Amino acid sequence: MKKFKYLFSVLLFVLLIYFYQNHIYYLIPYNPLKGTADNPYSCHFDLNYSDGVLTKVSHNLNSNTLIFKYFSDLNLIPLKKAANKEEIFEHKNDIHFSYRFRFGPPTSPKYYYIFINEIWLDNLSILSIRSNKPGFHNGYYKIIDSKFDYKYVNDLITNSQN
Repeated sequence: MKKFKYLFSVLLFVLLIYFYQNHIYYLIPYNPLKGTADNPYSCHFDLNYSDGVLTKVSHNLNSNTLIFKYFSDLNLIPLKKAANKEEIFEHKNDIHFSYRFRFGPPTSPKYYYIFINEIWLDNLSILSIRSNKPGFHNGYYKIIDSKFDYKYVNDLITNSQN
C-alpha cells in the first residue's frame, strides 16, 4: 500500500509539471527582460527588407536605457511555437526589425547579448527574444495589450546619433 501511495504521488507530481510546462506557462504574462538590471552598453538596430539592410548603432547610455526600458515594460505572454506557427512564421510583408543589446564591455565577465528579432511590419505584436545569458528564457512572445511602436524606438536611436 505504501508503494502505491508513493507511486501515485510521483505520478501526480510528474503530471503537474507537464501540465504547467505545456499549458499554464503559456497563460501567464511574462517578460524575460524584466529581470535584467544591467544597462545596455550598446543597441544595434536593423531594418531588414528585400533589397537590403539598414543598420543603426547607439552607444548613448541614456538612449539605450530608454529603449531597453520600453522593451522590458511591454506586457508579454510566451507563445508555443507549434500552436502559433501561422502567427509567428507566415508574413505578407518581408520587412522586419531586429535589435541587439550588448551588456558590458567584451572584457567583462558579465558580458552578454539580448536579441529581439523577427518583429515583422505586418504583425507588430510578436517578438522573438533570445540571449546568450545563462538561464534566459528564449522564445517567441506576444504583446497582449498593444503593438510594438517602432517609430518611438527608432526616433530614440536616431536622436542618440545626433
